[in-house]
Amino acid sequence: MRDKAGTKARILAIAAELFAAQGYTGTSIADIAHRLGTTPAALYYHFASKADVLDGLLAEPMAGYTKLAEQAATATPEELLAAFIDFYARSHALTPIVGADPAVRALLDERLPRKPADMFADVIAALAGPNPDRAALLRAHAAFAVVKEATAAALRLGDGELGERGAGTRGPDDGELGGRGPGEHRPGDGVLGDADRAEILAIATRTLRS
Repeated sequence: MRDKAGTKARILAIAAELFAAQGYTGTSIADIAHRLGTTPAALYYHFASKADVLDGLLAEPMAGYTKLAEQAATATPEELLAAFIDFYARSHALTPIVGADPAVRALLDERLPRKPADMFADVIAALAGPNPDRAALLRAHAAFAVVKEATAAALRLGDGELGERGAGTRGPDDGELGGRGPGEHRPGDGVLGDADRAEILAIATRTLRS
């Protein structure tokens, strides 16, 4: 079972790279199998189709998105901002895949409980508060932008340019990143440290409350 799980994880990792580089539409099962060093027939043992591979890649982000959609109506602004930091940290590697291919976006629209534009409007409304004026709406948009852009920057720049991180991490398991211990991150490895997370949340909250 462990070998099967490991092979599936390798297939997903390879597919993520190829989808990002070539697009989902431009990548075939044969391409993935070739990079894996196996045959398409062997790959079909783990995934029934290319769409099934994509579903495997998107399963965790879609679950996180569904949770966020449920939180939007009840969470405090600070809780909502923190939830989005964690969501972007976990799903940032898939952004090039989703953004570059209309077929992927169409598949997401079919599977998500709410369209991103609708949920975004609810999030902005929750951040802006009841009966918001124009300034409150602008602050809500700015705080949301801080979360998205600063999280992407922290993941892209890594320890060398953003300073020492805390020992705790949020994001992919360190065991899946080459066996590094807690807090041992490399630039762009997709792990957001606690220090960066706290700083991003503080900046976003100040932006919202300014």
